[in-house]
Amino acid sequence: MWWAFAAASLALVVAFLASPGSAGVTSRTTGDAALAGRVAELLPDGQSAGGSVGLSVALVERGRTTRAALGTTDGSTPVTPDTVFETGSVQKVLTATLLAELLEAKKITLKDTLAELWPDVRFADPAVGAITIRQLATHTSGLPSIPPQDPAFVPAMAIHLLGGNGYAALSDPMRTLATLTGVGPGESPSFAYSNLGYAVLAETLAEVDGRDYGTALRAHVLDPLGMRDTTIRDTAGTPRGAALPHSTAGVPTVPFTNLPWAAVGTGTWTTSADLVKFLTAGRSPSAPTALTRTHTPLADVPDYAKHDGRIGLGWQIWKVAGTSVSWHNGLTNGSRTFVAKTGDGRAVVVLANSTRTPVEKIGFSLLGIAAPEFDEPQSPHPAFIALTLLLAAGAPALVLVGVVRPRRSRFSRPLDRLKVISLLVTGAALSLLSLRIGEWGHVPTVVWPIGVGLLVLAAAASVRAWQRLPVARGSHTWLRVLSFAVPTLVFGALLCTVAVITAQLP
Repeated sequence: MWWAFAAASLALVVAFLASPGSAGVTSRTTGDAALAGRVAELLPDGQSAGGSVGLSVALVERGRTTRAALGTTDGSTPVTPDTVFETGSVQKVLTATLLAELLEAKKITLKDTLAELWPDVRFADPAVGAITIRQLATHTSGLPSIPPQDPAFVPAMAIHLLGGNGYAALSDPMRTLATLTGVGPGESPSFAYSNLGYAVLAETLAEVDGRDYGTALRAHVLDPLGMRDTTIRDTAGTPRGAALPHSTAGVPTVPFTNLPWAAVGTGTWTTSADLVKFLTAGRSPSAPTALTRTHTPLADVPDYAKHDGRIGLGWQIWKVAGTSVSWHNGLTNGSRTFVAKTGDGRAVVVLANSTRTPVEKIGFSLLGIAAPEFDEPQSPHPAFIALTLLLAAGAPALVLVGVVRPRRSRFSRPLDRLKVISLLVTGAALSLLSLRIGEWGHVPTVVWPIGVGLLVLAAAASVRAWQRLPVARGSHTWLRVLSFAVPTLVFGALLCTVAVITAQLP
């Protein structure tokens, strides 16, 4: 059976080359060395920073901007201070600025309702049509963040959990909104963060402006501020040289893209330099009134009551030690972002291409602000590390045992062709799943190729035994076929889904 071991060895080499891996985020830095060092000290796991991949950071103090970059865009290519990252929900403050510009131009008011601005839309619930622009912009509309009523809600969430582009499956937000019932601000509107609300706000602003959201944002906000590297993609893919998103080191994810949802941070990209332009533009004596208008508190945020938490147009507004701080964060399935500016002239931008990087902690710390709300575990829970080991190597080992030791036991049927197929499909699905949800920033990457080698050995043993195995064992063939079909279909669907998502990775 030398050929089986040869095949396993070849598979081991190939799998090792394709195994999850990422250079240490602190091993490569550019820009201001002192700032890079401060950031490195704030990363999880100390200097090893096992879950982080790359960061771009900018700090504005005393009228001077310093910038630094750490880590890589894709596990090997160094990040630079000019690298493009996903904006995530930081896009919402740009959307809110577009709203402020249209308010200044008197094209819209905060009291306008959706029913008034969309006279041709028939809302299933009058309460939804009565939602105001102010309520959308301050997250007091009572709308869900992602509407469960969307027919694609369940598959979208499943795709998202596996690191895919879940937003791609969602319907047009305005069309979905028109069908909603039983939602709305009620008699006492309260803060409840809503992606749907901001997606609808953007579509409404585009309707009022007479141009699509991207064109309107470019004309009113991006071009006047010189934000040339801030873009909106209408198709899948990434800008050239972009920091590719990762759930953790070694686990890339598919970037979000869905043009009707762009205002919440899908398919939107920016640089720390562009965001510094945005944050500092309001300091100029000739700054547009719209930039300051977005920072006017309009509603309370109970979760941040100890900071006198309020919300303006998009911006979260705190008071810390007598200083006003306006901030917003963002999260996709593979990137995190944070921007903040203070009343005394400081500002910070933190862009990361891993969801394990605590951008809020880093940003607030660089500003000298304590924010325990954003403290995070230094390392993943041991249970998640154990799960990675089980999926990547444990499952393939059990498959191999099931094939080469086909003795009947209380817990296992004797080996037949149906069982062989079921075992191999299950093992392959779980092995591939480990690449999507595994803790590869903390588990040795050699574990996955070892698992692949075990699966190849199991497949080789199955080929050798195939001719002497019956199709199905047992007297109740229909029951045997059923017990084979159900798990095989489930794991087969999982295998195909994960394979498709993996193929979509940039």
